[in-house]
Order: sequence, then C-alpha cells, then structure tokens
Amino acid sequence: MATDAARRRLKALDVMERLKRLDTEREARSTAQLRDRMARLDSEKQVLLHRLSGESRIDGLEGAPYLGRFIRSIRAEVDRISHEASKLAPEVAAAEDRLRAALSEQKTYETLRLKRLTEERDAQKKREAKELDELSLLRWTR
Repeated sequence: MATDAARRRLKALDVMERLKRLDTEREARSTAQLRDRMARLDSEKQVLLHRLSGESRIDGLEGAPYLGRFIRSIRAEVDRISHEASKLAPEVAAAEDRLRAALSEQKTYETLRLKRLTEERDAQKKREAKELDELSLLRWTR
C-alpha cells in the first residue's frame, strides 16, 4: 500500500499538472486569437491588393479624376494594415513563446507525476514480493 506521503505527493503533482494544463489552454486561446487577427489582416490586405489590380483601369475619361484618389486610398489602407500587422507580429511571437513555456512546464509536471507513480508501483511490487518471500519462509520453516 502506498504511503500517505507518497499519495499526497502524487495528488499534489496531479493538481499542479491540471493547473498548468489550464494555463496552457489559456495561453493557447490567447495565441490563437492573435494568429486569427494576423490572418484577418493578411486577408484584408490581399482583398485590397486584388481590388487594386482589378479596378485600377478606366474605360472612359469620366473616371480618370477619381482613379488617382482610389489608388492612393487603397495604398493608404494597405499601408495601415501592414503597419498594424508589423505591430502585432512581436505580440504573436511573445504569445507563442509563452505558450511553449507553458507547454514545457505542463510536460515537466506530467513527467514528474508519471515518474513518481511508476516508482510507487515498483515499490509496491517490491513490498508484495517481500511479503510473499516472508510467507514462503514461514511455510518452509514449519
């Protein structure tokens, strides 16, 4: 039978592992939100660039005065999106680093808990083998 201290240690490691799993899930959600924002910005930029390449031709003279403003407006929006994405990139990298650290810490607790559990099972098997050996010796001596 596992000692009371060993059981408490295993239970504490299990609690710590669950807490770290929750931290990891929170970091994963945060990272996913930032990545989603980056993807939306990239998508908006691609739509604008496609629109610029498709709508920057004029068929008649009546559209000529508006074409320059249209192109400047689209380019300004593309620049704004690029600037926002460049500001967001370090946040995404930092979130990914935090996620990696959280995963590493969670794995450390999981590995430690599994190691302690294996050690406790091995100790239990040794105790049982010792008890069987003692029973065998008692029978033999009778």
